[in-house]
Amino acid sequence: MVAINPLRWLKRRRTPPVAPAPAHEDTLAGMVRDIVRTNHLALLDDLSVADRTTVAVRLAVRADDPRALLRFLWRRATVTPEYLLTLVACLKAIDDASAFWVIRTTTALAEGRAGDRTASSVLQALLDCLPMLDAALDQIVQRQRSPLRLLRRLFEALTPELALPRLMRLAFDEATPAALAWAAADRLAECLSGTATILDPPTTPAAHARWLYVDALMGAAVIQTQDAAALPSFAATAAGAARCERLGCALLANTNLSPAIRLAAIDLLLRQATPPWTVIVGACADEQESVRRGALARIGSSSAREAMSMLVRLALRSDMPIDVRLMAVIRLSAETQWDVAPVLQRCARDASLPLAGRLCAAAALGRRSANLPRLLALMRDPQAHLEVRAAAARAAAFPSAVPHLVRLALDPATPAPVVTALWNALATPACRATLPGIRPALVRLLDAARADVALTLALIRVAGAVGGDEAIAALTSLAGSGAITRLRSAVPPDLLDLPVEACLEYPLLPPPMRTRLLTALATAPTPAEQPTTLAQFLAREADLVRCAAIEALTLSNDARARAAILIALRHAPSPGVATALAEALDLLGSLQDMLQVVVDPELDATLRWHVADRLAQRVDGPTLIREAWVRSDLDTFGRELIIDSLVRHDAKASAPFFMRLANDPGESPIFRERALMALDGVTDASLEGPLVRLVNDVDLDPGLRGRAAASLPAPLSPAICSTLRDLARTDAPAPLLIGVLQALGRARDAAALPILVRYSLDHRAAIAQTAVEALAANGDNSISPLLVRVALSPQANAAVKLVALESLLRLGEPDAGRLLRPYLHNHSIIFQMRAFRLLANTGQVGNEAERLVRDRLCPTPLRLCALEYLPCSASAGALLAALLRDAGEDPVVRAAAAARLPARDYGAALTEAALDTTTPIIVRTACLAGLGASGDADALLALSALAERDCDPVARERARLELWSLAMQSLSDRAPDEYHERHYYGRR
Repeated sequence: MVAINPLRWLKRRRTPPVAPAPAHEDTLAGMVRDIVRTNHLALLDDLSVADRTTVAVRLAVRADDPRALLRFLWRRATVTPEYLLTLVACLKAIDDASAFWVIRTTTALAEGRAGDRTASSVLQALLDCLPMLDAALDQIVQRQRSPLRLLRRLFEALTPELALPRLMRLAFDEATPAALAWAAADRLAECLSGTATILDPPTTPAAHARWLYVDALMGAAVIQTQDAAALPSFAATAAGAARCERLGCALLANTNLSPAIRLAAIDLLLRQATPPWTVIVGACADEQESVRRGALARIGSSSAREAMSMLVRLALRSDMPIDVRLMAVIRLSAETQWDVAPVLQRCARDASLPLAGRLCAAAALGRRSANLPRLLALMRDPQAHLEVRAAAARAAAFPSAVPHLVRLALDPATPAPVVTALWNALATPACRATLPGIRPALVRLLDAARADVALTLALIRVAGAVGGDEAIAALTSLAGSGAITRLRSAVPPDLLDLPVEACLEYPLLPPPMRTRLLTALATAPTPAEQPTTLAQFLAREADLVRCAAIEALTLSNDARARAAILIALRHAPSPGVATALAEALDLLGSLQDMLQVVVDPELDATLRWHVADRLAQRVDGPTLIREAWVRSDLDTFGRELIIDSLVRHDAKASAPFFMRLANDPGESPIFRERALMALDGVTDASLEGPLVRLVNDVDLDPGLRGRAAASLPAPLSPAICSTLRDLARTDAPAPLLIGVLQALGRARDAAALPILVRYSLDHRAAIAQTAVEALAANGDNSISPLLVRVALSPQANAAVKLVALESLLRLGEPDAGRLLRPYLHNHSIIFQMRAFRLLANTGQVGNEAERLVRDRLCPTPLRLCALEYLPCSASAGALLAALLRDAGEDPVVRAAAAARLPARDYGAALTEAALDTTTPIIVRTACLAGLGASGDADALLALSALAERDCDPVARERARLELWSLAMQSLSDRAPDEYHERHYYGRR
């Protein structure tokens, strides 16, 4: 039978620890009974320290709720410190001591309320509290409570040796309440020194954020190995704005960290509701370039009003780094939300700013017509830089500004560059409607500006806008031979045949013309395109004037302008002028006017070709051109133009016309052949019969028969294919045989393959090459072995072999690239170039491009071709930079390398070469073009330095043009300027 103990559910009473009984045990026991019965705790005051501790411990053990005893001892401890030790003994004897009393007592001991902490009794009591303290902290964490004030006082009192382990436990334990964990992290950061080590980074996000915070405040001894991407997520934690700001400021101030981490800290600061702008602005003066520029970029991307205020401060402070000031001005120049016009005006006048910043500030004022007084003040300011005054003049293109602009333009004291910019502004569409009243003055100025081509071009644009008899008469003269006549009259005749270098040193050369000559030298892509003599330069300038006058005449769009264009046609034009005349005649002239130009043998051939090309694109133009064939006054070149223009724009509709010409025995053989060539590619089945009759006509010239065969439309009927095969088997003349082989190849006649194979090894190169091309036209991989045999044949011509290899590449033969590589060496430059382009276009060039670029023994054209096909890789960029820095390299190759070099990645190399006065000018101008395309701070600083201080006038002028172009990009109604003139240079 199982015995049942009825008292098993009763709570066992606390038993005091076994200890030696006091000598007067009975007395103490009675004291305990009296205190329990009477609840008179003051009786403890009459006992000695040891007896009091014993009695108090027994009372704490016996009591169901010892809180009254603990409160009594705590109150007495404020007067008598020994009571605090008694309180510790009581807490130690209680099994489930309250966390509050444990923390409170431990704090009092650590603060020294029980006496000197170094005393043995006090120190022992403090050590006895530590296990209870750990249990109390666990209890707080489990109950999700956060007695922050109590714990803050505790950890402030504890020594670092005792506090740090418990702070780390609270801060990095995922179970700790967020408020308590962050408070522990704060205290931990205060206690730890910069050389101390903390735990390894936790894996949970919240604990890792606190670890990141503590490590950053300690000096970021470990965070340097962490990814900066962890910082943006810090703002999403429960850290609060103050801690986010504290973390960001600490990381930003630590110069030992990487720029990526410091910039991530700025991002963290900017995510706050009230970012610390002063701290962020301070980063703009950092020694690390990437940090200060990144800080400025982040300030500029913010839409806050305080950010704009900081930008203004950065732009105006002379003690800030110059690149930061420049970037701040550029950002302010792009501002559209806030009115920063006063700041921009100050920046435009600030001589301590780079020229790029001043130009951008002046041009940005032109976005609002309300800034007109500021622009006028800049134009009139003699202390401002001349280019800044010109930029302000060009930016002031408002209708309300026209009277002021005209007054300044007519003022003799206004500098020439400013006058040119003023007239360019007046030529914009916004100002044209208010200009008719200045026609007489405009014509007088146009006549006086003989040596100043830039001003002449600006005046021509304005003259085209205002119109009128006087303006049309002046433009008519400039559209013809008057352009070159007025330019030659501005220089002594003995200068015309001198080299341009000698002319630049001649004191009587007009300053505007010297500036234009420098511009021409600076903008020439290669030395071969630079003018060599003053006469050649003036001829190019006259072309610009003529093109501008012709374009201005088209704006008038009336009978007087049409008559002026017809007069200008009679003066010998350059190719660029011929293009402009053809465009103008297409806009203003009739179809009959254009046809008359095409058939007039006395006009320039290039002009006739351009007009014929445009006439063929008109609605009724092809019909009119075909009808002109029977004109008796049509010369041979005119007939060539008719066929050529119809082939390019109306070949299919003109097929009957071409067929009629080809069948006409009375027509010239040349035109008959040209007509047959025009039919090549026209897919019209009705042409098959007439062309076959020409092929079979034995009395016809073999060349015409072959041309007729080559023009047969595909696909061909089996009967015609059989006829062509029979012709190919006979001993036909070479021209006829070539045409037949072409027709068979286009028809993809499988039965003709043996014939094509036989002729592919013919000793006549033209026939063999045609046969190989016809074989490849079949598009069948089965002929690859035949093409390989041709490519490897020692009797075959090199051109024939190359055609065979090209055909193999088109067919996807894997060994074609290997067979083609030997053609890159020991052959003519033409074969080398063709072989390389074949490899490059099929993606089989491999490392061959880099090898050719490095090889100085390789022909320069082939190296330049290889430069075009360099891959976009780090090794290719390093190679281009090395070529640019190599002073012993060919200047043309160096310039091509500079043009291919990515400016954003290799801006330093471009800047170094551009600033080096010993670098050839062709290389420097290529570097300047790359810097202008980049537009970053370093590029603008280099361009500003060159534009203001470079001793080479060509480099200085090119840098000025690049800066002017960058500054004028902010104007939406940009009128033609120096960069617009390059269009005409290119057209020539």
